[in-house]
Amino acid sequence: MSYIVRGNFRAGAGEARLKVRPDHIRYVISALPGIVCAGALCGEDRLPRGLFLLLDCEERAQAEAFIFNEPYYRADLLDHVEIERVLQFAPHPNPRVLHEELEKALAAAS
Repeated sequence: MSYIVRGNFRAGAGEARLKVRPDHIRYVISALPGIVCAGALCGEDRLPRGLFLLLDCEERAQAEAFIFNEPYYRADLLDHVEIERVLQFAPHPNPRVLHEELEKALAAAS
């Protein structure tokens, strides 16, 4: 199972975020085996407004531990964090998973 973690930066966190960014990058690198994907949440101006991480973990407590140890979080740069369980379909270890789900949906609809 996976959890998605989304965090929004506090207003005016830009300069402080840049100072903490090297620690953030080191933290993400150290956790790469458990990260499905990650990136910045940006506005239309392409400036970072927050972050997201899709974490491969079985329990919510693992996702919470990850974000609570995240350098941006520890520096109090995030004003809102959301953690939700995700059922990932693409990419998926079974390349036919979407076709199989479509076949099930069509069978159930008839």
